[in-house]
Amino acid sequence: MSPDGLPYLPGIDKADGLQRMMNKPALYEKILRDFHARLIDVAALIRAEASAGNFNIAERQAHSAKGLAGAIGAHTLQAAALDLELALHTGSMPEEDYFSRFENELTIVLDGIAIGFGITASQ
Repeated sequence: MSPDGLPYLPGIDKADGLQRMMNKPALYEKILRDFHARLIDVAALIRAEASAGNFNIAERQAHSAKGLAGAIGAHTLQAAALDLELALHTGSMPEEDYFSRFENELTIVLDGIAIGFGITASQ
């Protein structure tokens, strides 16, 4: 644990995230846990919607992920989500690199939250 009482969280700028949460670690932890629960399946959902030709739905999901990533201080994930969102906006299937980068960054953040707060698959 660091002096702020929060665990190491790869892919997350904790100072930025804490500032956004009015420097309230308990609130920030709640938001991080909610982020984990809400985004655990989003990469598969975005890929499935895009594969089905539902680019507008996939784009909205990427947009939401971008906003939530920014709110917790996950800047690299936020940038990957923005790139995926813009690629989906074209109305055609983006190159695999957009999906892969988003999925990799999301995994880093989600795994860090799960490990840091002891979240198991059943929670």
